[in-house]
Amino acid sequence: MDPQHFISSGIIELYIAGMASEEEIRGLEAAMVQFPEVAAEVEGCRRNMEEYIRLQGRIPEGDIKTRLFTQINNESNLQENEPVPGEYLQQTNVVSMQETKSLSWKWLAAAAAVLLAGSLILNYVFFNRYKEFKEYKDKYQSLLVSQNSILSKSNLYKTRLEQMQESMEIIQDPKVLKVPMPGTKAFPDALATVFWNPQSQQVYLKVNKLPEPTADKQYQLWAIVDGKPVDMGVFEMGDTASLLQKMKVTGKAQMFAVTLEKKGGALQPTMEQMYVAGKIPG
Repeated sequence: MDPQHFISSGIIELYIAGMASEEEIRGLEAAMVQFPEVAAEVEGCRRNMEEYIRLQGRIPEGDIKTRLFTQINNESNLQENEPVPGEYLQQTNVVSMQETKSLSWKWLAAAAAVLLAGSLILNYVFFNRYKEFKEYKDKYQSLLVSQNSILSKSNLYKTRLEQMQESMEIIQDPKVLKVPMPGTKAFPDALATVFWNPQSQQVYLKVNKLPEPTADKQYQLWAIVDGKPVDMGVFEMGDTASLLQKMKVTGKAQMFAVTLEKKGGALQPTMEQMYVAGKIPG
């Protein structure tokens, strides 16, 4: 016997409302004895029902009873004044009408009370179900957001892992030359590395240590070919700087250097802003 079944199935609400079957009543009362949480839930539901009925109840106007019986008496008096043949027959008819009216009003009042109670009970049950549905919906939305966040991070980690594997393959390739670029005299703490494959002419850059530039500035890589600087493209900082970045190709070069330029790059390097430079070994 699972206590959660009784708590979430709606049997407790039906039990409190007096609408549960005999089998449901026996099962619930047995569960109340066996499981304290079920008994607590029943008691809580009972209190909530009483509070709900109290809040929904309406106090009739003070003179409604007086006005109601005045109207009934007026109708009875009109009936007594009608010309009916035979005094005994008239008396008999009046008594019969009064008794009938009294019984009718009692039945109507009882029926109205039953309908009101039933309406309150159903409203309470549906209100509880709505609250449970809203709670489950909120939990589902929260889980969905968490799942999407985890999926997004998983895709990001997968992409980053693939990039790192590709970087390792490039670095370990025996055809690739490693060109360290230490900091210049103006920026002694700076450091970057170029990985160049002379056969494919592809150049990759690894930022080891460069300060983050302002929003209107960008680092640019240069290849020194026959004594002249050749643009190898600008590159990104931030998280991207920890990976190899693919630059432009070059067939030959004697050294590489990095300068800080306006965002988008320059046609010629700003020599005063040269952060790192390194000669190709050999």
